Amino acid sequence: MTPTRARSLPVLRLTFVLLCAAVGCSAPALAHHSTAIYDSEHPIELAGKVVEWRFTNPHCIIVMDVVAADGSVQRWSVEGGNTSGLFRSGWTPQTLKPGDEIIVTVRPLRSGAHGGNFSNPRRSNGEPVVAAAANAR
Repeated sequence: MTPTRARSLPVLRLTFVLLCAAVGCSAPALAHHSTAIYDSEHPIELAGKVVEWRFTNPHCIIVMDVVAADGSVQRWSVEGGNTSGLFRSGWTPQTLKPGDEIIVTVRPLRSGAHGGNFSNPRRSNGEPVVAAAANAR
């Protein structure tokens, strides 16, 4: 083996180890953003009253009470985007407050639990929750 080649082997090994570490560390980030838990083929409309608006990362959450067809009240927890993305669309920590009546389109959880991913948020009168959200559609 030549002296030059012998010196390059540790560099190649280090490069390989760093590459493996980078790939290994990126896997959890990719897994976090999977949408496989949602039923995107069967979105539903939910109309209800806001119980809580959580303007927090990694995803903002609306907790809302929805009256089912049988008259029972179901507590739903639906998540949206992150705070920075929603903020750029006009959302703030004060956008929703308890008692606000809203309508959202939801990709429900495949598990059947009362949760999902929301889009197209509207006030009960059909107006968008924030004006910028209407322009983003």
